[in-house]
Amino acid sequence: MPDTKRISVVITGLVRNPELFSRSLDSLRGLAGVGDIVLSTWDTEAQENETLLAEFQHKQGLKIIAVPEPDKWSGNLLSQMKSLYTGLNQVPAGSYVLKTRTDVYIEPEALRHVFAKDLTLTPPPNFKQVRHPFDEKVCVWGVEATSPFYIHDLFFFGRHADISKLVNMDIRYDLLYQMSEEKIHIRRFLHPFLHEFPIFEKFLHIEHVLGNTNKFPVEYRYAVLEKLLEDEAYILIMALYYRVVGTYFTNDWGKQNVFTWSNIPDQIEFQPGMTLSELLLGNRQYLALMLRGDSLFRAMNTLSFGICPVGERFVAALRQLDELDDLRDAGKRLDLSDFISRVLSYGEEALALLRNTYGSELSEHD
Repeated sequence: MPDTKRISVVITGLVRNPELFSRSLDSLRGLAGVGDIVLSTWDTEAQENETLLAEFQHKQGLKIIAVPEPDKWSGNLLSQMKSLYTGLNQVPAGSYVLKTRTDVYIEPEALRHVFAKDLTLTPPPNFKQVRHPFDEKVCVWGVEATSPFYIHDLFFFGRHADISKLVNMDIRYDLLYQMSEEKIHIRRFLHPFLHEFPIFEKFLHIEHVLGNTNKFPVEYRYAVLEKLLEDEAYILIMALYYRVVGTYFTNDWGKQNVFTWSNIPDQIEFQPGMTLSELLLGNRQYLALMLRGDSLFRAMNTLSFGICPVGERFVAALRQLDELDDLRDAGKRLDLSDFISRVLSYGEEALALLRNTYGSELSEHD
């Protein structure tokens, strides 16, 4: 692997914060390996900011690609996917790509860390029959710990061919599943894995029950999570997910404070010796449990977490995975229809509990 990667930057979205955008451009231009910097936006946005963008073109070598904005579909999904697709088509196919936004400033130290990372895949032996969705690991920030492929998508980094697979306009996510507002994140990162690990598709039928968005009170969220962490099928699915996400992604940016944005989510971090109960049930002030770093994924490979009932269930599930010759067989003996029914009942039980506790105060969340 070369010491310095050839890096292109694709910046998407509206010019929300010109000062922060300019600061980002200056920072990116000072990093080794960075070549093309492309703003992929809409023609109306480019016209409204014509003078400002001309200045960025002259001073920082910004390349502007402006196309008509698509019709609204599934919120801003189509706009987000088209913007990235258009930008990727303007940078070399052999480069590495940093996808980011105009209103995000990523610390140069964090970028140098990920640009220098060895992203070579090192899958466990029972991955050998898996058709790898990516050629190398993709660097992401903010992997949610309880919902497969709920990964924050403000910015990410990887090979052009791999980042291209994160453009997904498949309509099934809008027609087949009752998903939460976080489906834009999930559908982006899940889609490359659906064929090899179809068990994750079944999880989409109950993803909305988890309650890890601001549509739900924390009492509901953790009433459901407590039940899930006693369910062997959920534990097996999450054990598989931790193995998969730890193989194909890295969540490590080398420092704690990685970027500046208007609404940075809080993160939790697995520490050596910590129990999984402490990690997953000990942060009840948070709806989404966004992980920092890769320490949890490493612990799943070495079984190096503290002893607790939840941890014992994960140990049993991980050993079950290790016994498989082909990891894609994970969960084939599960009655997934029964699992879906159970999880839906967990949600109903949690709602009933909260209605009894709060009465009419719950109606706005119901």
